Amino acid sequence: MDAVQPAGRRLARQLEASFASDMLSAARPEKRQGLMDGGPGAGAFDSFMDNALGEAMAARGSIGLAPAIERVIAGRPNPVGNGR
Repeated sequence: MDAVQPAGRRLARQLEASFASDMLSAARPEKRQGLMDGGPGAGAFDSFMDNALGEAMAARGSIGLAPAIERVIAGRPNPVGNGR
């Protein structure tokens, strides 16, 4: 059984953070209304917030995607009993 190298673990976390960031961006409504409209230029920093939140989510392991990516990087099959 191959161990995941630090570079592979880092890559898995980066991919998980990128995925989370993209999902947060896609979940944002196109047009903001009321108190949350923010005025002109309000969306200028949305991508920064998405990236920061995505990195925080990946650091906490809250998505759970990184372990699956690490298994692929290490060349390990899925855990027994997973069925996927």
